[in-house]
Amino acid sequence: MIVSEPREDIAAWVGGKIGVTFHPPFTAMAQVHGGRIIAAYVFNVWTEHDVEVSLAADRLSATLMRAVFRYVVDQLGCRRATFRTRADNVQAQAALERLGARLEGRQTAYFGDCDALLYGIMKEDFPYGLHAEGPEGPRSDTDGSGADRHQC
Repeated sequence: MIVSEPREDIAAWVGGKIGVTFHPPFTAMAQVHGGRIIAAYVFNVWTEHDVEVSLAADRLSATLMRAVFRYVVDQLGCRRATFRTRADNVQAQAALERLGARLEGRQTAYFGDCDALLYGIMKEDFPYGLHAEGPEGPRSDTDGSGADRHQC
């Protein structure tokens, strides 16, 4: 089940995983399995063309990734999304790159104890083909995300 709304509990779950606190306004989207959040996104700092996206995940699915980008592109009307990840989180960096994100910069001590790396992904670079998907789905790996257990 995918939940999407401005929920404090989802934002707190993501914030607890990545070490930040989110302040409204924001929107959150989570994938819930067995009554437990297994992956969630927080969307904030919307500027019409871009939105900042924060992610924490125990497991990602292609279904959630498509829902996220449909929300960013179709509902928010953004052409791009900006992601921040810890500079020491190599798994998150690899996952973002598999999603089509490109490294755009570094913010010194953003997480207090660690720098942040800024990634951007343009809607036309998103590999799951928001507008052109085959009948078997976006990818052939186990969960369709190209990533297993990671956080960013």
